[in-house]
Amino acid sequence: MNLPIKMTINEIISHLLEAKKILLLCHVSPDGDCIGSLVALGRALQRLNKDVCMASEDKIPGSLRFITEPGEILLTNEITEKFDTAVAIDSGDMQRLGLIGQELFSKADFRINIDHHSSNPLYGDLNLVQPQRAATGEIILDLIFNLGIEIDRSLAEPLYTAIFTDTGGFRFTNTTKDTLNKAALLVGYGASPNLISHEIYENKPLGYFKMLALAFGRFTIDEKICYTWISFDEMAEFGLDFEASEELSTFAKMLENTKMSLVFKQKEENLVKVSLRSQNGYDVAKLAEKFGGGGHKQAAGCTINAPLDVAIKEMLHAAKEVDH
Repeated sequence: MNLPIKMTINEIISHLLEAKKILLLCHVSPDGDCIGSLVALGRALQRLNKDVCMASEDKIPGSLRFITEPGEILLTNEITEKFDTAVAIDSGDMQRLGLIGQELFSKADFRINIDHHSSNPLYGDLNLVQPQRAATGEIILDLIFNLGIEIDRSLAEPLYTAIFTDTGGFRFTNTTKDTLNKAALLVGYGASPNLISHEIYENKPLGYFKMLALAFGRFTIDEKICYTWISFDEMAEFGLDFEASEELSTFAKMLENTKMSLVFKQKEENLVKVSLRSQNGYDVAKLAEKFGGGGHKQAAGCTINAPLDVAIKEMLHAAKEVDH
């Protein structure tokens, strides 16, 4: 249903209060907003004595494990139960849930979609999609407030992480006055900015820096498009999970006099994830959509089923045709 926001929140709350078995799903290659939102909502619902399962198609990145408890989030391939309610979190379309995640979501008796991506096609039975929000964590915070649940550190820490990571440490243009007010509120509830910043940015293995050095050495500029790449063999050589390559797009965006940056991260032999970032108004979400992806105007992603060199060639060709 596509109802006004307040009505949608009320409908979602009503349904969650009536639900018995609830499945919370996040997107593939989960990031801080996805995991932080998932954990906060899951713990909040457990306080209402709900039977809650939190699941991800992919493993949780090492830098985000500090906001989770061991065994708290399952892999989707470990789930055999059926749920009366499934909630997709921070997933711009249903495909972002992964193959097994999509199947679990579809099999639920009722489906809720909570997200902040403007490209979201409203694929749930109820859709709480607010593109003006910097992070899905902001929406989840509002939802928890409306559920009447008292917020403590165990909820504040993952929610602050969600907002902190999706704003690039409050550096991105999506950071608003309301975003900062919510972050301050969460600090008041026990979130530690120093701890969270340390875990996200300052707690990396040696292999991470070797990966950066290799990817930085490959930075190439073609018609004001900056791009670089990393292969799955190289990630394995550095002893890193695939998720460790996610931050490369943040660095590629820093290069001066460019209109966009593309980071090609090979996950399998013929599977390449592309992270797209833009400057000066270029809409990379539309570019990502050409390859079955999506996201925000200045930050998007997609997956290309092709060898690494082919994926680079195809994306560069399409990127050169992007208008403001």
